[in-house]
Amino acid sequence: MTLMRRLVLPTVLSAAMASPAAATEWTICSSKGDEASFSVLVGSLGIGTATEFKVEAPGKMWSTREGEGTLIVRGQAFEDDKTILIDVMSEGMGAVVAELRVFKAMEGDAPTAMGGTLRIPGVGAWPVSCDGGEG
Repeated sequence: MTLMRRLVLPTVLSAAMASPAAATEWTICSSKGDEASFSVLVGSLGIGTATEFKVEAPGKMWSTREGEGTLIVRGQAFEDDKTILIDVMSEGMGAVVAELRVFKAMEGDAPTAMGGTLRIPGVGAWPVSCDGGEG
């Protein structure tokens, strides 16, 4: 292997491995005491394009990842500078599994506080506060 390849290959591999991590971050909305939570993996294009979700409630877990709980799929996912609205559905899109409604308090270009409600039909509803994401 030439010297140039030995120098370039690790740099290219490091950049490729670092890029996805920098471009995505979990936004987690949880109730007081972490009784219930709704997590969304936010990519560089924002919540509107998110496809990975996790929902937890007492004794229950749902996820878009197979093997991490009852399977769910994205219903709606909308975000603007004041709100986040997300519904996740049962695997066959037959029923809403969870509804997240969040309001953002903005200071400048970034939210300084995010909070709202998480409702899981037939299970319960909780006030939640949110951390993470790209804003």
